[in-house]
Order: sequence, then structure tokens, then C-alpha cells
Amino acid sequence: MCYNILMYGTHAQQLFDELQKHGIIGATGRISVELLNVECDVNEKSAVGDLLQEWLGAWMTEVGFYHRTGPNTQEFPDFYLGETDTADLLEVKSFNFNATPAFDVANFDAYVRSVTEKAYRIDADYLIFGYTLTEHGLKVEQVWLKKIWEITCPSEAYALKTQNKQSKIINIRPYDFKNMSRGFQPFANRREFVEAIRLTLASYPMRTMPAQDWIEAVQTSYTGTRPGSSL
Repeated sequence: MCYNILMYGTHAQQLFDELQKHGIIGATGRISVELLNVECDVNEKSAVGDLLQEWLGAWMTEVGFYHRTGPNTQEFPDFYLGETDTADLLEVKSFNFNATPAFDVANFDAYVRSVTEKAYRIDADYLIFGYTLTEHGLKVEQVWLKKIWEITCPSEAYALKTQNKQSKIINIRPYDFKNMSRGFQPFANRREFVEAIRLTLASYPMRTMPAQDWIEAVQTSYTGTRPGSSL
């Protein structure tokens, strides 16, 4: 089946549905490297995330699912699923299914800066693979499609759960959506997530922009690309 973006309006939900139809949950495979005619399997968890992302791009090409990457593959997002740069953005994350989700949702400073000019990034979709590594290779145990406010939550330290080192916020960290843990719950909507960032900035001594100035800039940016909409 070939997916034409103009005809079918390709987006993350269609991708998620097609992955499920093709049997992604429970699928097994090998991760290996070959060099100088020697091949070996890769059993290192730190390599799985990048390799799953590469596989997803190859799979979408194979089935004819419209996608593209930006000029810098290390920058947000991992994939564009549409023909514009302001919608159908996809980030790919993965984690060891035998543990709770602990991946970096985003670098805090970079994300906070970027959405003041590109607030449409808040609407990006997150395709998340829960995997296990066994002696037989890689197995995909579960897949989720989430918005950023559905995989983030408050914490005791700040209104937004983060990874902190020596009083500095480093990364935004996920809510335990796998187990739907009690305690702090994910944000209900986009506005709650943005407000959590504002509150975090307001109480964070190393902020580079006043919290109110930040949220006003985000609102202006968002309405600029989503006419008639608000956070």
C-alpha cells in the first residue's frame, strides 16, 4: 500500500495504526553490525533507541508511508509526516520494557527556548517503543502514541518533572505511563503542560527569561501558526 500525503492526509495516528496492523507488538528481530566480514549482534540497550528510529524510517520507506527528516537529523523532530514544517511532527522514543520509562523527553533549556518561536512543536506526536532484549534478539513488547502532556507530569521539586544535576535542570523526564502509577498524574491538556513550564521557570533560579515573558512569547508564536487557536 502506498500512502500519498495529499490524498490520505498522512499523520501519526495512521502510522501507529499501520504499525499495529503489520504486527509490531510482539515483533522480534536482531540488531547486528558487520565489519570486515565479521557480524555480531548488538545487545547494548543504549544503542537500541537510535537503531529503532533508523528502522522506522526504513520501514516507512518500504511501505510507502510519506515521511522526511530535517537537514540536521540530530534536531527536533525525528520525522516530518507532512509536507509542512509546522504540523505532523514525530519524535521517536524507546525504553526497556522491564523498567519504568526513563528516557529524556527533551532537553529542558533547548525545548523552552525553541517553543518561544516554534510553539507548534508542543503539538508533536511521540511514538514510544517498549522493548526487551533477550538472547534471541530484540522484541517489541508495546507501542504508544502520545502527546507531550500525556507523558509528562509534576514532581516534588518543580511543577514539571525533570532531571536535575547540581541544582541545574537538564532534561524533561516522563511520567510512568506504562504502569499508570499513582501520585503525580500526567497533564490533562496542552495548556496544563505549558503552565507547568511557566511555574517551573518562575521558581527556577537559573532561568534565562522571566516566566511571564516566556508564556506570552509562546502564546504569540502558537497563534501565529494556529490562527484562531490558543494554548
